[in-house]
Amino acid sequence: MTTTIPARAETPFQAALQYIESGQITEARRALESELRLRPDNLEARYNLAILLERIGHRDESETLYKTNINTGRHLPSVINLAGLLQDKGHFNEATHLLESATRQFKSEATPWYLLAQMAEKNGTQIEAIRLFQKALKADPLNGFAYLAFADYQSRHHMKGSGLKHGAKASRLLSTCAPCLRKYGDILHRAKKDKDALIAYQHSLAIDPNDKTRQQLVIALRSLGQHRRAEHIQRGLDARQKTSD
Repeated sequence: MTTTIPARAETPFQAALQYIESGQITEARRALESELRLRPDNLEARYNLAILLERIGHRDESETLYKTNINTGRHLPSVINLAGLLQDKGHFNEATHLLESATRQFKSEATPWYLLAQMAEKNGTQIEAIRLFQKALKADPLNGFAYLAFADYQSRHHMKGSGLKHGAKASRLLSTCAPCLRKYGDILHRAKKDKDALIAYQHSLAIDPNDKTRQQLVIALRSLGQHRRAEHIQRGLDARQKTSD
């Protein structure tokens, strides 16, 4: 089937990005397939196609595309997504081997290290998890996601400092990431610093006003004794829930 390229797009790949942005998944898939027929070395096109296929349930096809990208060239996003897909399928040894290879191939990247740390935590090897988180921070001292992941780990395991230092660093590095600021708020809430948690949740809501963050805001407000304000927000959440049901 011939793919019609939007007026502003010069290539099928550019068209696909426009389709993805507007939620036209079928059109995006066709455009990406067209791009790869023209330029089979386009790693980003193959990566985006793999993501689309994974979203609609074609996980085996998606896995093949990620592996093709990895075999074709250096493409860390494909490594990361494939590792996640393998874990979801229960192939933990394969996912571990893939991420360990990535730590050698991408020496200045933190992501493979902290993903390995999260896997170690799931396996119950906490000393190894801490070592791997520290490796992540050493590999890239400016990776906010690495700081946030370690902070969350420290917070949940009630380690000394409760993850507050790394959480604060992450919030500065990821100041426009709404889910990140919500997680930082959760870290502050666990440490019973609800005034600071309230600020973090409010910053998150300013970027992305979603109900999950509003619910966390309600919890923080109640902890601070601001019950009237908390109930007002809760009533709005309940009303929206009834409407969606």
